[in-house]
Amino acid sequence: MDVIQFLADMVRIPSVSLFADDGSIIRRNYREVADLIARTAKEAGLLVEVVDLLNGEVPTLLIRLPEAPNKPSLAFVTHYDVVPARGPWRLEGREVDPFEPVVTEDRVYGRGAADDKSAIAAVLGGLAELAGEAGKLRYNPVLVVTGDEEVGGAGVRALLQKGYRWDRVIIVDSGSEYVSIGASGVVAGWIKVRGRSGHAGYPFEARNAAEDLVELLHALRGFKEQRARKVSSLPAPPGSPVARVWGRFSVTILKLPPSEPEKHNRIPGEAWAGFDMRLIPEESLEEALGELYSAFSAAVARTAVNASLEVFSAQRGWYTKNEEFKAEVLEAARRAYRACGMQGEVGVAAELGGNDGTFFDEFGMDVIAFGTIRSGTNIHSEGEFVYIKDIEMYKRFVRELLLR
Repeated sequence: MDVIQFLADMVRIPSVSLFADDGSIIRRNYREVADLIARTAKEAGLLVEVVDLLNGEVPTLLIRLPEAPNKPSLAFVTHYDVVPARGPWRLEGREVDPFEPVVTEDRVYGRGAADDKSAIAAVLGGLAELAGEAGKLRYNPVLVVTGDEEVGGAGVRALLQKGYRWDRVIIVDSGSEYVSIGASGVVAGWIKVRGRSGHAGYPFEARNAAEDLVELLHALRGFKEQRARKVSSLPAPPGSPVARVWGRFSVTILKLPPSEPEKHNRIPGEAWAGFDMRLIPEESLEEALGELYSAFSAAVARTAVNASLEVFSAQRGWYTKNEEFKAEVLEAARRAYRACGMQGEVGVAAELGGNDGTFFDEFGMDVIAFGTIRSGTNIHSEGEFVYIKDIEMYKRFVRELLLR
């Protein structure tokens, strides 16, 4: 199969997921991209099981070899949903649609080209090349493709709640430069400040929610420093400013709610700030949330601002516990690098981001992560791309891991 053409075809389908203002999930084109993946897998001689999750809104694919070896099961976990993209993008001096892929000699550009549709293409291509060799494999592999990863992992959680289990799991939504032995926890929510709206010419008759929000965020700066003092025992990815994974707190959105008209001469009665908090892999989610609520309460008390804190997504981190599995994956990655003539030595680190590994870890499965997303490939940003060499390397990795 032509994995690059397959990847380009997936990128053309804007399978976007995002949170609405009320915290509900907006999903677009999930069924279309799932149908394409299923059709391609069947054409490659693989078996496809479709599991409809969350009232049929999140079709999930389980793709297997036609002859399943009687060996321990191994799941390669990927996702087809992508973050929204606003175009046009400027690539090499021209404007392009984020969902119209651009294929060059060494790259594929487009929203989702790296995160995470390159993973789907690479694993499916690797499994297709192993059809007919099931008797030689050390594991019984399955490619798991689901949605909602970008909005908290509801797809994977629903799949696991239906009773699906595997002996070992590789999260392919990950970097290609190191084997990931853990990932950060993620908490997301809103800080909502209420005041009293009014005419900007008469500010003494109003209470400016936007200005109160700025004051409250300033009072929370100490919590950002408190989070940074949380340091993991696990190494951070190459190029990180800190040697080990650390805690983080970021204000990511400043906005007025839909009920507030945006006018220069109107003082808003309500203003919101969106935030993202990152936990170190070993950290207790309950303790981290307790510290967040405590810091928020103290800031409200100091500023006398009328505010509320709403957490709509909270996920703890995870870390690898099976040293034998870690050694197998690391050695297979290094062999794949050498076979493809790639430079550098594959090491280990924990992710600064979060991923679906959390949910498999919660059910006691052995988890590790290794993927196709090299640093600097602009995931979640303008000009996202994947290196073609990383896709080819990962196809080889699938072979090296399963055949040894």
